[in-house]
Amino acid sequence: MFLTNSVKKLINAASRTAISLIGNISKILSISNRYYLGVFVGNIIRLLSKKRADVTYNNIKMAFPELSNKEITKIAKQAYHNLGITLVELLAFPKLSIEDYHKYVHYENIELINEALSRNKGLILLSGHFGNWELLATTAGSFSNIPIKVVVKAQSNSYFDRIINNYRTMMGNKLIPMDKAARELIYCIKKNEPFALLVDQSADSSKDIFVDFFGRPAATYEAPAQLSYKYDVPILYGFAVRNAKHTYNVKLYELDRSGLDKCTDPIRELTIRHVKALEDIIKQYPGQWSWQHKRWKHTPPKEYYEN
Repeated sequence: MFLTNSVKKLINAASRTAISLIGNISKILSISNRYYLGVFVGNIIRLLSKKRADVTYNNIKMAFPELSNKEITKIAKQAYHNLGITLVELLAFPKLSIEDYHKYVHYENIELINEALSRNKGLILLSGHFGNWELLATTAGSFSNIPIKVVVKAQSNSYFDRIINNYRTMMGNKLIPMDKAARELIYCIKKNEPFALLVDQSADSSKDIFVDFFGRPAATYEAPAQLSYKYDVPILYGFAVRNAKHTYNVKLYELDRSGLDKCTDPIRELTIRHVKALEDIIKQYPGQWSWQHKRWKHTPPKEYYEN
């Protein structure tokens, strides 16, 4: 036990030092140099865990069986670069002004948020761990001048969790802990307040639903579709797509909710639709999604194959 606690303390101390060092460097860099530092950090992250790197490679191989080993390896490296870039850019948040954010992220139709809220039915914003999802959440709230409640999952490293949550709220957004979200999200809907979720990680196989993702059944969060259908809440989704200038383009879309009353399982159908939107953007830019997660770790019940 003593050895375990000592190791944990050393890891936490090293993490604090690394995060502090990277953050201090990132704050003084240009957008392009911050990108290259992120690539370097991503390469280091990849080397730290062979097991996680293997998960990444196998996920890509299963999703794109037609690709060669060389092509799969290239996407895997890009996915780690994306993690590093996202981290480095996040740690620069205290230095960025609203003008800096506007240089970083361009929205094609940010007004869609205000338009959806004008219906007074609440608003659900969906995305995934794609591109820089932290910049997406921060700028969606600040650019629309409407603070967003963001559902977050606690990080295993308490120091990093505290830092990242401080940065997430710097531009006015509020946070909702995932384990306390159920009642709070209903409250947001009734108050016509927008809330955002990342819905691309593995859900609870005992209470959520399975839908196909890259041709394989994946446990998927049911809550967004359930709330949307029950309370007639519009859903917007979008992704921060990194471009050749190392900045981001975002186009928001409203999820098609037509014809749900004619479906035998409207909640499943709505879930399939937003999962398909995520899959489509990943197919366009596979290196910008976080393949490191065990997305297909749960086995669906027999009934899944009978439907």
